[in-house]
Amino acid sequence: MAPRSACAAAPPATAKGATARSIGPRVRRLALALTTLTALAQAGAVPAWAADAAAAVNTDTPIWRATHGLLLGIARAGTRLVAVGNGGAVLLSDDEGNSWRIAKTPTDELLAAVVFPTPREGWIAGQDELILHSTDAGESWTQQYIKADADQTLFTIIGIAPNHLFASGAYDLILETQDGATWKESKIDNLDDDYHLNCATARGNDVLVTGESGHAFIRYAGAWTPMKMDYDGSQFACLTGADGTFYSFGLRGSAFKAAAGSPTWTRIDLATQESTFGATLLGDGHMALVGSNGSMRLLDPASGHVTALPQISEKALSGVVEGKGGKLIVVGEDGVHLVDTAAAATAGVGQ
Repeated sequence: MAPRSACAAAPPATAKGATARSIGPRVRRLALALTTLTALAQAGAVPAWAADAAAAVNTDTPIWRATHGLLLGIARAGTRLVAVGNGGAVLLSDDEGNSWRIAKTPTDELLAAVVFPTPREGWIAGQDELILHSTDAGESWTQQYIKADADQTLFTIIGIAPNHLFASGAYDLILETQDGATWKESKIDNLDDDYHLNCATARGNDVLVTGESGHAFIRYAGAWTPMKMDYDGSQFACLTGADGTFYSFGLRGSAFKAAAGSPTWTRIDLATQESTFGATLLGDGHMALVGSNGSMRLLDPASGHVTALPQISEKALSGVVEGKGGKLIVVGEDGVHLVDTAAAATAGVGQ
């Protein structure tokens, strides 16, 4: 497809279905919590403590710019790390995030989320309902689906089974494939099309989606059931706990959990007003949460204890995966960072 350039100074975002388009506003909306700018105008910065994963002398090289630019999603492909972001960027690391290289992609669209149900086969979701597919652990990508000029972005993509994928995004958008190749679009009945479905997670064949105004829906046996939260702000990150409990995180430190089979949400106190944009379940059962103003937290779901990690950036952080030896690999507005949680514990920072 022909390259599409971003505007240097982006005009205001256009309405859904408008002819005039700019990548700039959508990049900004995703990087700053998809629909919210206010969450990033909070407390001032503290010194960064984690070493930058891609420090280099020559800051004008493509790889330096890619590892320091907007990255929205990150996932594991076996032992490999795959990060995605602005301008069709796909970055690969085979040494736990210490060094990165650029993979080939057929697009310059914004890429928002990536998943690898198996070590070699993965999918990426992004702008214009774009779906990319790889069968070689992210070395190369082919386009499976796109709706050009749709002005609808997919914000999340998850694997339910090796070839059963589910993606959701702007304006009540859902795409799903049962064979890993043929994608079908659907909507949640009786949901206003203005609502964005920001996150999805699965528990067996059950799927949870969360989004704006505290809306959440669980799909049991193919039917969507609304499960409204006692909170009217947006939710941006969600997880399935080791015991099957659903977790949802969002605006201004909001956090909720719903045990398997429970029809209600229980609020979790994260002791912060920072928004959560990304989350991952760690091997020891804790959850790593990242978000606005470089905030990072570790949540122990068993006790509810929250540990605040030192700030690594003044910018929004959008994705996180677990590394080796107590490390986290974190991506966001200013690229990729390595975080040593053991060093943070030594520093005595916590709640």
